[in-house]
Amino acid sequence: MNEPFHGEPFHGEPFHGEPFHGEPFQADRTYDQVYLLFVDTSGYSTIVRSNPRDRAAHAFDLLRERMRARLGQLSAQRRCARSDLWSWRGDGGFFAVHDDSESVARDVALEAARTFLTLDLRHLRDEFAQAGVDGELHVRMALHKGAIRHTGEGRTGTIHSPDINLAAHLEKATPADCLAVSEDVYRTAGPYAELFAHVGSHEGKDVYLMAGDGGPGGAAKAWLAGRGLSDGSPVHAYPERPSPQEKARLLDAAGEEVLDMGTALRTSSSRLVTTERPARFRDAILGLLRRGGTYRCYLLDPSSDAAATLSRQYQEDMTRKIKDSLERFGRFKERYGAEAEGLHVYQTDEFPGFSALTVDMHRPSGLILYSSYLMGTSRYGVIERGDMPHYLIGPAAGRVFTRIRQLAEARASEGQAQRVL
Repeated sequence: MNEPFHGEPFHGEPFHGEPFHGEPFQADRTYDQVYLLFVDTSGYSTIVRSNPRDRAAHAFDLLRERMRARLGQLSAQRRCARSDLWSWRGDGGFFAVHDDSESVARDVALEAARTFLTLDLRHLRDEFAQAGVDGELHVRMALHKGAIRHTGEGRTGTIHSPDINLAAHLEKATPADCLAVSEDVYRTAGPYAELFAHVGSHEGKDVYLMAGDGGPGGAAKAWLAGRGLSDGSPVHAYPERPSPQEKARLLDAAGEEVLDMGTALRTSSSRLVTTERPARFRDAILGLLRRGGTYRCYLLDPSSDAAATLSRQYQEDMTRKIKDSLERFGRFKERYGAEAEGLHVYQTDEFPGFSALTVDMHRPSGLILYSSYLMGTSRYGVIERGDMPHYLIGPAAGRVFTRIRQLAEARASEGQAQRVL
């Protein structure tokens, strides 16, 4: 059964200039094999931020009109019965192309998309530069086909179809400067099929991609860069340890418990007794404790074999670092007295292999910021843990989140950790 597009329905909008050739979609009629072409500007935010509002609006008007003109030209050449810009909202929209001869609609839609991506887009970038429009222009394009139900009159009506939803979602998944087509389009693409490479699937449909640069493997690489390998998980990656201010944002979100795990926790303990102002990390910890939350810290036992091994590998006095951290944790508890009762410090005799800052990790809304350690040294010297990539994950990361949480739980479990403060 046909369904409306989720969100606002797609109503046609009047535009100035030459109308498309052909006839409008008729009211209260179902059309089969309609080609639905979605176009979106992936560089929209950079252009809006970098230009006055009127200049940015003019730039996107150019984009819209260039795509309209290309589609209109091809529709006239091939005598396509219907090709309409159905909706445009600032930085993108979608077109509906139909003819009683499906191959005509197919050729118009695919050739318009191909030409726009490989030719018109370059010219548009030149026009943007000549008009003084700052920012990068990139587009995502997706093409799917299916049946639509049209209600209302001409371009002022509404079209309904679950295929519109799929085309819109496919466009969102498409890498920048690429054209994605569904398996439905690819099966009937004829001579255009050789332009596309199978790259994966989306919402149960095989996806075929054409990259605008046309380089070898460009489509596959673009899709993998944006979507990852199969069964991947959403993870936020950072090139190094986030700043104290960013960590404080994470701590501010904690409602019950924070676990701070590492080898010496030198950075965390130093931030609790810093004389610098503002002391965002310390204030965030105090806020958690004043809310009745718990801040549990896990570091190595300085007398353990693991601490001695790390001292040799990293060529540093690990025992001294750990004892200095314990002294700073003690100073924090002494200064804040009853307010700091929720700070618990533990020692373990096992090297965890990773650092982690967890926030309510047993809750459905839990978060974990973690980073793996690299063991040993290299010809480049000792690799500081803070220089390693850090990853922020939640339950949506699936097995990645579960695995890291289990490792954190194992280190914090009874019998392996001894409370010292």
